[in-house]
Amino acid sequence: SSYSGNLGYAYPTALGAKVAQPDKAVVCLSGDGGFMFNSQEMSTAVAHGINVVVVVFNDNAYGNVKRDQMNQFGGRTIGVELHNPDFVKLAEAYGAKGFVANGPAELESTLKEALTLDAPVLIEVPVGPMPSPFFRQPGE
Repeated sequence: SSYSGNLGYAYPTALGAKVAQPDKAVVCLSGDGGFMFNSQEMSTAVAHGINVVVVVFNDNAYGNVKRDQMNQFGGRTIGVELHNPDFVKLAEAYGAKGFVANGPAELESTLKEALTLDAPVLIEVPVGPMPSPFFRQPGE
């Protein structure tokens, strides 16, 4: 995940981890904004048979920045909405496999299937606004 680091870090790092440990399953978790910084590396994955599964949580925004702006500026935001491609078609355009998983149960079954494939895989998970993983209310 790129939450605490630079946007775009997760996917290329996952590719490197897979090259270093080719016999291990590697799953990359990323938001849509972060993934789009280096989505072109899917062509590298296909060209070199680097079979990483990337799960892209798609909220059509730089979600963490949007949430912070809304909280700090009375609901106002700027520069946080994204117009994303069709992620399944993007994966297929590079020669990878693409899937959509709507909800946890579909994600679980799709991820299990993806890990059996001999190909790079992208799984898009449409999501809404998400709370910060670092600021939970008591009892959550």
